[in-house]
Amino acid sequence: MNGEDNTPRVLIVDDDENYLASVRRVLHGQCEILTTKDPLQALKIVEHQGPFAVIISDYRMPVMNGIELFSRILMIDKKVQRILLTGYPELQMAIDAVNHGKITAFLTKPTPSVSLRSVVMEAAQTYRESHANGQGQEIPEAPDKEPAAGQIDAKLFAPLTVKEKEILALVAKGFSNAEISTNMTITVGTVKTHINNLFWKLDVNSRTKMIAKAIELGLIKT
Repeated sequence: MNGEDNTPRVLIVDDDENYLASVRRVLHGQCEILTTKDPLQALKIVEHQGPFAVIISDYRMPVMNGIELFSRILMIDKKVQRILLTGYPELQMAIDAVNHGKITAFLTKPTPSVSLRSVVMEAAQTYRESHANGQGQEIPEAPDKEPAAGQIDAKLFAPLTVKEKEILALVAKGFSNAEISTNMTITVGTVKTHINNLFWKLDVNSRTKMIAKAIELGLIKT
């Protein structure tokens, strides 16, 4: 945060200069924004010009990808909120992002302006609250181990039906709605209904986030 007010400081890392300009326009007036096309430069900025409330990074970049960048940023600042952008949602990418980058959120390109702004401001609020609650002290992280099956989802999320679990597994394999429809002998409309129910139960708004949350909760075995 800015030392003089509550304006969140945001660093955006993307090798696409046009996309950097687009995100800057979306967040203009709500954040103090720095941008760079170079992930190595981003590390220097975090180290010498931080702290930042939020860092937004593209996944596919030269030299290092967004997950590798986030894992190195964690060594500098464990509290900064990390948002990963990708135009190529893949299961392995989601697994790596959860296990190594410990991301705050996924956003798939192209991202609607309203969604981008909402996710960034929510992440900034999380950062603000972490400082207020900890009074500047680092909040201990949970042990890096898999939770026992059913422990988290049983307490925090509505149980999934057999059909929802089957569809979740197929989505994780990269099946489209049409392919799921054929595989399970149900209509595409029914597939969409089940996926919407999964979004609601797992409190997500995209397939990539759904996969990441399912991995985190042990609903998908990696």
